[in-house]
Amino acid sequence: MRRFFSTWVAILLLLLPLPLLAEEIKVSLAPVSAPELGEWASGKLAFRLYPSLERSLEREGPEPAMSLFGVLALGEVEYPLMFAVLSDNTPYLAIDFDRDDVFGAAEGARGTPLTEKEWFWHLRFTVHNRPYELSVIWPEGRGFLFLVSQTPMKGEFELDGTKRTLVLIDANVNGNYNDEVDFYAVDVDGDGVLHGEAGGHELFALTEAFTVGGRSFKLAEVAADGSSLTLVPTEYVPPKVPLYIGAPAPSFSFVGLKGREVSLEALRGKVVLLDFWASWCLPCVIATPKMKAIYEAYHDRGLEIIGINLDISREQALAFIDHFELPWPQHWDGKGYDGELVRLFRVEAIPTLYLVDQGGRIRGKWLGLVEEEVRQKIEELLGSKGTSSGPSEDEVTGSPEDDRNSGSDEGETEAAYPGPILSLHVPTQFTLSPDEPAGLVVTLKNMSQYAAEDLTVSLAELPAGIRAEAVTVASLPSEEEISVQIPLTYAEPEIGKFPAEVEVKYTFCVDEEVCFKFSQREPFLLVVGGPAAAGSTLGDHDERADGEFPWWLAVGIGTLAALVVLILLFGK
Repeated sequence: MRRFFSTWVAILLLLLPLPLLAEEIKVSLAPVSAPELGEWASGKLAFRLYPSLERSLEREGPEPAMSLFGVLALGEVEYPLMFAVLSDNTPYLAIDFDRDDVFGAAEGARGTPLTEKEWFWHLRFTVHNRPYELSVIWPEGRGFLFLVSQTPMKGEFELDGTKRTLVLIDANVNGNYNDEVDFYAVDVDGDGVLHGEAGGHELFALTEAFTVGGRSFKLAEVAADGSSLTLVPTEYVPPKVPLYIGAPAPSFSFVGLKGREVSLEALRGKVVLLDFWASWCLPCVIATPKMKAIYEAYHDRGLEIIGINLDISREQALAFIDHFELPWPQHWDGKGYDGELVRLFRVEAIPTLYLVDQGGRIRGKWLGLVEEEVRQKIEELLGSKGTSSGPSEDEVTGSPEDDRNSGSDEGETEAAYPGPILSLHVPTQFTLSPDEPAGLVVTLKNMSQYAAEDLTVSLAELPAGIRAEAVTVASLPSEEEISVQIPLTYAEPEIGKFPAEVEVKYTFCVDEEVCFKFSQREPFLLVVGGPAAAGSTLGDHDERADGEFPWWLAVGIGTLAALVVLILLFGK
C-alpha cells in the first residue's frame, strides 16, 4: 500500500509543472495606423465593379458619364458603392455609409491624383465598434479598384522577461482579423523592430507557429474584431532565418549538378549573387544572357554566381545550362518550390536574386533581374574592400517584392513579366503495347498564386498509327496538384522508340482584365513494344537489351547450384 501511495505521489509531482508549461498567453490589441509600421502592415484586395446592383439606389450629387457598382463588406455590414467617371473625366466615388439606399451628395467625393495613372480616396468606417480606415486606389481605365486596409491591430506580451510586439493584419480587407488569409507579425528577436516585409522572418500566417528562444507558440484563438488573441505553447518549430538587408546570409553547401562542391562560407571575400530560376520561367530565360554578361564583366574582379534551379526534371535543367553554357555552379534537388534552399530563402516567385557581400551579409534582393541596379550594387561592393557590417535596412534597392505573403492580389510583377505557372511531371519513358490500350499519367502542379483555367492536356509528335485523346481540366487552383491520364488508341503502329511530347495549354488571370494564355511542353520517349510491356514507365521496370540473360533465371540457377553443393558436402 505504501509503495502504491509513493508511486502516485511521484506521478503527481512529475505532472505538477505541466500546467505551467501549457499556460496560455492572452494578448490585447488596439487599432494603429499602418503607415506607422510600414507598407507590409496593409492588407490589399482587388475589388471588382459591376454595371449594376441587385437593387436600384437613388443618387445625389454630380451626374456621372459612366458608373459601376459593388458591395463593400466590412465586418457584418455591407455598404453599397458607386464608382463613376464624371463628364470632366474626373473619377468619383460614393459610399452609402448610412445604408439608406441613397448615394447622398455628402457620401461621395472626387478622387485625388496619386500618380499619373492612379487616383486615390481615404475612407473611415466603424467596424465592430472600432475605427477602421482603408484607402481606395483606381488604376485609370480599369474596371476594378484596389482596397488597402490601413488599420492593423497592435499589442504587447511579455516572454522571458522581455516585452514583445505583436501586430495582426486584415489581409483581405473585410474588417475581420481571423480569416485564413490574414497574417500577423511578432518581434521574435526582441530588438524592437518588426520585420514584416514580404519574406520577413517575423511575418507569419495565422496557422504558422513562431519560436522565441527554444519555445514555439501558435495562435489558439483570434477575435474577429482583432481586439484579442490567445497564444499557446506548441511543438518546436525551427525559427525563420532573417533575410533583411544587412542580415547575415544563411550558410549552405551542396554538390552541384556537375559535381562541383559549393559552400557559401568558403566564398567569404567574394561577392556572391544567388540566382533562383527555372527553365520553364520566361523571365528567367530572358534574364539568362544578361546574367552571363554580368558574370563575364565582374567574375575576374571577385564576383561569383550560384544558381538554385527549381526544375523538376534534372535533364531539362542540364539541357538549359548546356545550351546557354552557364559557367557557374547550379544546385538542383528536383523539388521545385519545396526545395531545401528555396524554402531556406523563402522564395515565392522567380527569378529571385540575393546579393551577398564579402563579409557574408545580404546587400541586395530583387524579384526579377533589374540589371542596372544589380550592376550598380556589385560595383559598389567590388569598389570597396567589403565589410561584415552591411548597410541599414533602409538601404535596400530593387524591384517591388512579391506580395503573396502579405495577401496582395495585385499581381503587378506577374502582369509585367508573365511566365508559365505549372510544373509538369512526365515519365522519362513510356512503354505500351499495340494489343492493350494504355494511358500516360501526367502530374501537374500549380506553382503560382493564380488559378490555371481551361487546361487541355494532350500529346504531340506521336508516331503514325497512335492517337491520344486530349484531357480537359476546368481549373487547377493555386499551389494544388493533380494527375491526369491521357488515353491512347492504336491502328497498325510501327514498333520502336519515338520521341514525343506532352503539351498543356491553359489560361491564368492576374486580375479581372489582365489574362495570359500559355502552352508548356515536356518531352518523353514513347516505346511501342510487345503486349507484356503495356503501360509501363521507366520507373516501373528495367529495360533489357536484346539477348540479355534474364536476371530471375540467373538467380534460380545460382540457387539450385548452391543446393547441389550443400548436398554433396553434407549429404554424407
